[in-house]
Amino acid sequence: MDPALDGDLARFYPTEVLQLLQLAQATGRLELSRPDPRHPGGRETVDVFFDAGRPVFVRTTGLAVHTGEILVHRGLVPREAVERALDAQRREPGKRIGQVLREAGAAAPDQVAQAVHEGLRRILYGMLLWREGRFRFMAGERAADNDLPLDLDLDRLILEGLRLADQARAAR
Repeated sequence: MDPALDGDLARFYPTEVLQLLQLAQATGRLELSRPDPRHPGGRETVDVFFDAGRPVFVRTTGLAVHTGEILVHRGLVPREAVERALDAQRREPGKRIGQVLREAGAAAPDQVAQAVHEGLRRILYGMLLWREGRFRFMAGERAADNDLPLDLDLDRLILEGLRLADQARAAR
């Protein structure tokens, strides 16, 4: 299938592409890719799935903060519980860490949902700052197995991402 939208991130920033898809009430997958800073010759990719102009799911091949790490950092789940859940997940590769933690009684469903959403927002925040690479939008594609859809206000997400980037620059 040919992309409905295709371009260069040196000409259109990710924020502009996201806003265009929001205004168009688009449904599909936005793929952004750039040279991978960790692997020379490789590519880092972020996929953002939209439903009627709203981002509902995100995934990346790059570095991401994992659900278990967020739960431990927030003090909601002990590190040992996450390590046991990761061991269980290795035995049953199809299971997500949040599902294993919920089934073990180590985390409540709302805690897992909040941690998953925070991890997905962090992927988006990082991608907002990309200034090189390519983007393409594949209309109609949907995320498989998206049992915790995001419900993001895109304008608020962009403002928060840019605020975090300014804070990081000021801290350096």
